[in-house]
Amino acid sequence: MSIIRGLIVFAIAVGGLGGTAHAADVRPMPKATVTIAVEQPKETARALIAAINAQRRAHGLAKLKVNTALTHAAQAHADDLTRRNYFGHTSPEGLGPRERVLQAGYQSCLAGETLSYSWKTVEQAMAGWMTSDGHRRIVLNTQVKDIGIGIGPNNLFVAVFAKGCR
Repeated sequence: MSIIRGLIVFAIAVGGLGGTAHAADVRPMPKATVTIAVEQPKETARALIAAINAQRRAHGLAKLKVNTALTHAAQAHADDLTRRNYFGHTSPEGLGPRERVLQAGYQSCLAGETLSYSWKTVEQAMAGWMTSDGHRRIVLNTQVKDIGIGIGPNNLFVAVFAKGCR
């Protein structure tokens, strides 16, 4: 089986100052020998949110609230990654996490996203995020308040974290 295990990337954009997204940064989705649908995507999303909030609680941080607009942005990105066969935080048109969050109707002052692909379990994906300095920083960010999760085939997880401008 030639599935790339544990491919994870991270991006955070703060108020548009997080760096310029470039369409040239887009890379193909890692090849899988078979496409496997996630059997219970809603339950998987809930489990991922519970795992993220457990890590936050263990570090004395408030739990994140599920936000419908962020969930829409995360799922739309997961669907786009799958449909157009690329893997990254920047779309071929150059749109990054903050732009997608704004398009979904969430007025964000801070937005970031973590991606995970092909881990066998939510626990493995979470462990991968927590052993990566960049992912750990976003999961344990003290400023983010809201979260949305998107789920794609082969355990493609898109987690969008944000703080609204209120």
